[in-house]
Amino acid sequence: MIERIQYAPRQGATYEPSLDILVPALAKLRECEGTLSALVLLDGLPEMILPGLAYVASRRRYVPHAAVQAVVTYCGPLFLERCLGRSRARALLKCYPKRAALSGLVRYDA
Repeated sequence: MIERIQYAPRQGATYEPSLDILVPALAKLRECEGTLSALVLLDGLPEMILPGLAYVASRRRYVPHAAVQAVVTYCGPLFLERCLGRSRARALLKCYPKRAALSGLVRYDA
């Protein structure tokens, strides 16, 4: 009898942005004071770096919370999960529960 190999889909990140693109975008995101200025910045950036930018910006204290919230909202939960992997995306949506509540992943009572 032939042994059967089970296939499990990949759960890790599918795209990691390079630092030469990510660092200038993070510096520009740091200068954003609100959601509107962050959305204007996001319109000029390539879409593939946005999930990585959201994850890295959420780990930095000097990036405004509203700017990171705008990036997470702009990406959406499915795009975050596809690019960052399930665990990182859920951790990011757990830090920003308002966005996760809109997607139906967690309950938000505020």
